[in-house]
Amino acid sequence: MMLLSDPSILDSLGILLAAVGGSGLVALFISQPLRPAMKRVVASTCAVMAVAGALLMVQAGLLRDADRNLNPAQQAELAKAMSRFPDVRFEVVAVRNDAETLSLASKVVDAVKTGTGAALTLEARPGEQKGVSLMLRDRQSELGRAVGATIGRAFMAARVASITDDEPELDDRTVRIIVGEKP
Repeated sequence: MMLLSDPSILDSLGILLAAVGGSGLVALFISQPLRPAMKRVVASTCAVMAVAGALLMVQAGLLRDADRNLNPAQQAELAKAMSRFPDVRFEVVAVRNDAETLSLASKVVDAVKTGTGAALTLEARPGEQKGVSLMLRDRQSELGRAVGATIGRAFMAARVASITDDEPELDDRTVRIIVGEKP
């Protein structure tokens, strides 16, 4: 069912249904050989397909506009993923000052506190970052790959877009989580 919650898939399916339904309706009005009962069935089917396509595209738009959020179960999964790195220092930075970004960033801070037991505060900085970035000194290192595989997957499972990237100024055992505006 996760497949049908992806806005790009819903958009594509909606466009396909609207196109097939619309072209079926046009073809129906052009053709003459169908019996009246069959014509009604085809017209109904094509109309339903066109309307369903439009509704799927509306749903995709609503999913795109929804706030990113971590429910308690997702927050617990994120904390569990972070607990696998007890000797890593985590920093959480919010680069936007809007309610949605600050809410997500504070839930990430809570997950870090739960998972590692570290006393952590949310840091706010100006920036143009989009999504959630896991910044490491070297993302290709063993730690970088492990962080990307566990914490990155926990974010993605919660439907929060995340990437890993290099930040040379960090030390080898620090992960900076930057929470930016929704991509």
